[in-house]
Amino acid sequence: MDYNEQIDFLYKDVPGFSATVKLIEKLKKKRKLRVLNFSHHDLDGISSAFILKRIFENHLGAKVVTKMPAFFKLWEEALTDELKKEGEFDILLISDKGTFEYYDEFLKHVEEVLIIDHHQLDGKPKNCTLFNPTVEVSNYASAASLLCNMLAHKLGYAEEIDDLAALIGCRGDFAFDPVEKTISDFATPFIEEMEKKFPLAFEVRSGRPTMYDIVDRSRTALINQIGEVLQVGTLAHLYKEKLKIDVDSGPGLVYDFLVELGESDGDSSKFTSIEDFLAHGPNGKILSTVFDQFKDDWDLLEKRSDNSVFIGELRGIGVYLVFAREVDAMDSTPFPAILPFVASTKLENMKRKGNHPHAMVVVFCPKERGVHISMRGGGGIINCGKMCFELSKRLQEIYLDGKGIGGGGHAKAAELLADKPIPTYSVMHEFLLMAEEMVALSKALDEGTADHDQIEKSKVLGLTS
Repeated sequence: MDYNEQIDFLYKDVPGFSATVKLIEKLKKKRKLRVLNFSHHDLDGISSAFILKRIFENHLGAKVVTKMPAFFKLWEEALTDELKKEGEFDILLISDKGTFEYYDEFLKHVEEVLIIDHHQLDGKPKNCTLFNPTVEVSNYASAASLLCNMLAHKLGYAEEIDDLAALIGCRGDFAFDPVEKTISDFATPFIEEMEKKFPLAFEVRSGRPTMYDIVDRSRTALINQIGEVLQVGTLAHLYKEKLKIDVDSGPGLVYDFLVELGESDGDSSKFTSIEDFLAHGPNGKILSTVFDQFKDDWDLLEKRSDNSVFIGELRGIGVYLVFAREVDAMDSTPFPAILPFVASTKLENMKRKGNHPHAMVVVFCPKERGVHISMRGGGGIINCGKMCFELSKRLQEIYLDGKGIGGGGHAKAAELLADKPIPTYSVMHEFLLMAEEMVALSKALDEGTADHDQIEKSKVLGLTS
């Protein structure tokens, strides 16, 4: 199945896809269309927002206001605050920010709500328009930006820059790796098409390994280098004082750079180096400055995180704990900054050291605001997202108001944040208790002695599907 065939198949198979196209066709008739887009602040969310901006502005003549706050879920207060500042909107777009039942409540404030997302179900909204194959037909969609690109193609609006943006979003969400020659099932038709369109981006080369070169640290590819530079760019505002740069939002900087790229005359299929890629306008120069500082911080965190402790084995997967602080500039972030990416590059060494088929790393990071846990790896066998979600639930039960505690994510990458005043020792205590329980459950599953309750608990904890 090629990419166009996949788009046609999904249009027929996924109700939310056709409903989204119909909604946009209906909105074409509206004069002075105003669109508010809340998108995730990572590469996938930024790329999604960029593609959606082009659909609505370039083809529907809409005014689009894009917001990428540093939190995952969209809360009603954030929406109402924005409406007070910006006035009324005809439609609210929520891209790459989860699928939650309470998003229906936003229809009190905006006439239409469109959700484009690829995350697992956390409560299905009934009245919003939802395009999420992961939830609708249990077909895990690799990236929200890929869904936005499919939408642009179905509408006949997609151009080369939209394909490049979706490729960047897929790289940011680990949907493929050109060095290791891996691609998620859902993204395969798209990536195979992009290999033909952007061959230089996929060409394996020697050079400094990136945060995406986890297994083979001797080689990389241009698309990995592009993904790393832009991922680092999302942190640019945190370097504002140190580097004396005029950046209020790192995600905004990356978004603006993509806009500049889209407006430039360069052929994006012929970029030969990261320097060539960044040579488009002033934002490229800022990204380069931030990246130079990042490389120094990466080297520092390499040393800080070289202290992994073996926790136990889950379904044959070696689980390791890294306890370290972020660099000073990242100490207040509620999201993974640099440390989890550094720790991810150690997974291969952990696997070999313990003679495991795969490894998983739990990064326990005390921060100025509280405790941040990142989980990476698992070989697709154990589920990081379910573990973080369950740990957050257990902490919420102890601290009954549940405020400042949240966790979840993807199977191979997930986060948990517990804000102060929740003590660091309490978070660590609950994590170790849960890890001990999981080791025992894993043993029972492997030996075939697990009873019904243990099997059900194993599903909740991500040990089995």
